Amino acid sequence: MTILDKQVVEKQASPDDIKPLVENIDLEGITEEEFLNKAVEKIGTVQKTANKTLAKDSFIKIFKYTGDFAKLKSKEAKAKAQENRCKEFGKDPKKYLDALKDTIAEEEKAYEKSSIEMFDRLCITPEFFERSQ
Repeated sequence: MTILDKQVVEKQASPDDIKPLVENIDLEGITEEEFLNKAVEKIGTVQKTANKTLAKDSFIKIFKYTGDFAKLKSKEAKAKAQENRCKEFGKDPKKYLDALKDTIAEEEKAYEKSSIEMFDRLCITPEFFERSQ
């Protein structure tokens, strides 16, 4: 607790007071190549710390855009997986669970592929990114 000997002016916070660190990239009607180009542009120069890790702002941007890129890459696979799960919903719990596990595995593969593509584009290694977490 801090005690001040003068009056503090209070003000109402507004959404305009907060500027997001990371801008969204619209995923509708965009190719993977276009997304990568926009993401690299928005990330800008990758900032590193003296400890040879990513600076906080760079890490947050790379994390966000890599996740969004994985969503873009797995969009069709997710729709197909949803369809497969719905076929088994309420019928065969084991088949439903298997379909769910397959979906999770596919999403993990998509994230891995997406992160490798993003890291290659940014000229960083997965190990460098992981060390920065």
